[in-house]
Amino acid sequence: MIRLHVLAFCGLACVQLCPAQPSIANNPKVELKGVIQSVRLARGQGTPVLVVKSGNTSSRVLLGSMRYLMEQGFNPKAGVEVQVKGFETGEDEVTAISVTLIAGNKTLHLRDEEGWPLWQRGGGGRRPSQ
Repeated sequence: MIRLHVLAFCGLACVQLCPAQPSIANNPKVELKGVIQSVRLARGQGTPVLVVKSGNTSSRVLLGSMRYLMEQGFNPKAGVEVQVKGFETGEDEVTAISVTLIAGNKTLHLRDEEGWPLWQRGGGGRRPSQ
């Protein structure tokens, strides 16, 4: 009986402590169109980064899970024109919602409009419990 109360309490605490939306959801949404200057992927880095030049400005575009990119067949190259929709997450830094390679007309969706990473969703495509 005590175990049941402890489990119920832990479940309630998790629901109250788990965010209803990811931390980037309150950041401004931005659109960026430019040319990929470089693709940065250091061993053990985890999240590949595109450096995109738009006008006189270069921005870092944080993508997502390398495994997810590979599963989706997404392989961006320097010199390719790109369009990015995402959340502003720093000075000249964007966390991508979607990235479109213009020439190949290939779009990779990385997060939903609320900022939830698509590679972290459960089998039914659900975001974490609220």
